[in-house]
Amino acid sequence: MKKTVTLLVASALFCSAMLHAQENGGISPYSFEHAIPGTVPVITMPEHDFTTDIADAAAFEKMGNYPRFARHFDVNVTMLNSGVWTELGNGDRTWRLDLRSAGALSTGLFFDSFFLPEGATLHVYTPDHKQVSGSYTSADNQGNGLFSTEFLSGDEQTIEYYEPASVRGQGQLRITQMSHQYRVLAMADPCEVNIICSPEGDNWQDEKRGVVRVYVVEGSSAGYCSGTLMNNTALDCKRYILTAFHCGVSASTANFNSWKFYFDYEVTTCGGGDGGPTTHVMTGCTKKADSNDNGGDSGSDFLLLQMTSTASPSWWPSVYWNGWNKNATAPPAGSIGIHHPAGTNKKISMTTGTGSSTSWGGTVAGTHWQIHWGGTTNGWGVTEGGSSGSALFNTSSQVIGTLTGGGSYCNSVVAGGQNQPDAYGKLSYHWTSNGTAAANQLKPWLDPLNSGVSSLNGSYSPCTATGISTMEPSSSISVYPNPNNGEFNVSLSLDKQSDVTIRVLNVMGQEVTSETVNGIIDGTFSISVDGQASGIYFIEVRTESSTFMKKINIIK
Repeated sequence: MKKTVTLLVASALFCSAMLHAQENGGISPYSFEHAIPGTVPVITMPEHDFTTDIADAAAFEKMGNYPRFARHFDVNVTMLNSGVWTELGNGDRTWRLDLRSAGALSTGLFFDSFFLPEGATLHVYTPDHKQVSGSYTSADNQGNGLFSTEFLSGDEQTIEYYEPASVRGQGQLRITQMSHQYRVLAMADPCEVNIICSPEGDNWQDEKRGVVRVYVVEGSSAGYCSGTLMNNTALDCKRYILTAFHCGVSASTANFNSWKFYFDYEVTTCGGGDGGPTTHVMTGCTKKADSNDNGGDSGSDFLLLQMTSTASPSWWPSVYWNGWNKNATAPPAGSIGIHHPAGTNKKISMTTGTGSSTSWGGTVAGTHWQIHWGGTTNGWGVTEGGSSGSALFNTSSQVIGTLTGGGSYCNSVVAGGQNQPDAYGKLSYHWTSNGTAAANQLKPWLDPLNSGVSSLNGSYSPCTATGISTMEPSSSISVYPNPNNGEFNVSLSLDKQSDVTIRVLNVMGQEVTSETVNGIIDGTFSISVDGQASGIYFIEVRTESSTFMKKINIIK
């Protein structure tokens, strides 16, 4: 977050206390229970003087930027060019390798080729076996080949791959980077409020599931920002993450492959500390659009990313795509921010009074919303480094801005800090005002249908929220004419008799009209929604055994 006051570091928190290894699912590394002969080879990262990194990170944060704490070293490690294979006698085998980075507070591994076949497992663990990340299995394949392991404390870890004879040679692993934590991060300020707290978080338990902690990589440096998973009018579950451009101004395409998105990084009690639990992580993204303003110098400071993972792990149905509002309406009192201050667990802050229009860089007026935070039952939520890019929600639970920075702090950190304003880049400015190219606008991505709607609600799995569970053969339903003027026909030809409900939905998933017919196999039904505006609509047909959908375009 870009702060306008000098950063004062709160009491220190060892980063590895925040970055928990994933649970091992009851499967231990093979070597923990069986003696494996031979010595495990070691790859050591190049010697590096971190004095400059530490000083640069502190100066970078003091200038109001997000907190940096790690350096990435490039490597090229595969199961063919490194490590040691051990045959286990029955055709099964293991591959092991030690990686070290002298003096690291913690380390993590990044892959650009990761595929585990059925039955194979992968673990990483510390020499004393007290920290184990994994077991990773085929369920952890992301579909994009990218992957990363969680940070383990200390400067050494062993990676161990177990491969059954039935899938021999099918596994793929290539490690391209090892991260080295060289700096201890500060804890969140003491007045911050956990998102689980009541009453502050009571009405925001859906929206929080679309707020992510973002592990940012720029060049060889890494740190934390916040971001939000965003819905779009196609309701197609595109994995768009909205954050701040100043979090990734100099990030390269290769850097984006190492960005990580932590879902559900929060504690389970209102009084819980900054540690956070085991969390859900996706690795890798591509840049779709940015504000082209060097991070707020002359615009609204937004960055839109698309996660490249195509995996849908067991926890994915709990993810929430947040809605938005592009109207230039000032944030009302009671608008809230959900964020990861200092990279810690998820917090909530609430505004007091109506926000006002302001600028950040000073050269262009009206790019940001200025807001003040108010005290609540359990604290006085503010924002900090690591909160950068987090969303400001209006009282209708729609995103209306992304955090650039400001002066707010707990009074215990800076006297009067809780009364200082923060500035959020306006979503209404993000929409089309940072430039004429699609690469500098939100509109082409969040309204790909060019529907012209000014707002869109959030949803769990919006691509299925309107009822798409299975698709009947194309001959089962036809809609004509399409496009139409609001008068059209729905023709059905089913393979068995069924009660049928036909619904017309707008791009927000709201029902426009519906009709239910009992006991039919085929038939044609005339539908009229001539009172609706031009735009994209969806025809949902539910039978007793399935649900399917067609898209129509109403033009007047």
